[in-house]
Amino acid sequence: MTASIVKMARVNPMDYYGLEDELPDDAKTVRDAAKEFVRKEILPHIQRWDKGDLAPFNNHEEFVRETARKIGRQLGLFGISLKNLGHYLDDPQFEPVSSTAYGVAMREFEYADSTLRSLASVQSSLSMFAIDRYGSEEQKKRWLPLLHRGEKIACFGLTEPQGGSDPGNMKTTASRRGEAWVLNGTKVWITNGFADVAIVWAKTPDGIRGFLVEKGTPGFSHRSEEKWTFRAGIASSLYFSNCEIPASSLLPVTESPPGKDLAAPLSCLSEARYSICWGVVGAARACYEEALKTAQSRIMFEVPLAQKQEMQRKLVWCLNEIENAQMVALRLGRLKDAGRISYAHISLAKYNNVARSCKVARLAVEMLPADVFTFDAYHSGRHFRNLEVVKKYEGTHEVHTLIVGREITGFNAF
Repeated sequence: MTASIVKMARVNPMDYYGLEDELPDDAKTVRDAAKEFVRKEILPHIQRWDKGDLAPFNNHEEFVRETARKIGRQLGLFGISLKNLGHYLDDPQFEPVSSTAYGVAMREFEYADSTLRSLASVQSSLSMFAIDRYGSEEQKKRWLPLLHRGEKIACFGLTEPQGGSDPGNMKTTASRRGEAWVLNGTKVWITNGFADVAIVWAKTPDGIRGFLVEKGTPGFSHRSEEKWTFRAGIASSLYFSNCEIPASSLLPVTESPPGKDLAAPLSCLSEARYSICWGVVGAARACYEEALKTAQSRIMFEVPLAQKQEMQRKLVWCLNEIENAQMVALRLGRLKDAGRISYAHISLAKYNNVARSCKVARLAVEMLPADVFTFDAYHSGRHFRNLEVVKKYEGTHEVHTLIVGREITGFNAF
């Protein structure tokens, strides 16, 4: 009996509670495919790309476009959980995957780098979701297949310099001019602002509406920003100066009653925040695994560093928080697949999972040698930089605190 209990009690330090066994079959299939893609296509190069050496690509846009094409060709993951995507792909064999499967893919992508998950999340959860939910049939037929295959790139323009966490303080406007719309304003911190099509939110006389603005439209320009984090990706500002677009560019289902005109863009943000709740677990896992393996092999004062009490305390804290965050993400996926998820569920999950992942990365940096601050030696320093941005975007940590606070008290503290 005792021997049997001891044998059963053995655990996997990388999957302590065996949560991978709880994934549905489609999630395991997607996980394995995404993990293999990351192992072959991203991890061997990501430190160099993060440093600024993008070879064999000439620039960031070329890198993003080719990576998107590879994801489209090899994995077909963009928008893969959209229920009606098969109709627009003209593929009767297409079967959407579960929300959990999509989340697992985001976890594996962010295990490599937050910019990879951000590419997939913006393409799928923000842009394709917006077109699928709020677009016309013509818009869906044109854009969804191209975006799914990674042949075209989309971006999502909501955030503004003066607005930040208050999208209602929007200054970008769209006014009618005959049969056209004219946009004026600025959007900031836009992933892949060079995109072929931008989903842009603007104030009209009837409230905030969404528009599709194609690259090359006169009066539409973008500028990539220099940054010290998310270095393998692109963040841009978008500028609209008397940018005239046809009436058919309006996302028609974004026409909402007064006072509810933010519902559409915020629903897109909820989709993206869901992917973040999964993604950051991958980044935290990468940091924990790197710190654990290094501590086991590095000899300090004649014994492995992992033998030291303080090192074990930090490693156990990291493991505990990662496993807890994974359980949150798994529960979130099940709620979403059951049609029972609320934006407030997602806010609490982002509040928890991102903050805990940030601390895991910070502790990993503490546990690793000083060259963790170089580009080449370890991955944890890069994840540490990236996760601090994830904590701020798609709703800051403080905003999600207030969303959940309003939900549990009934009082709005914004």
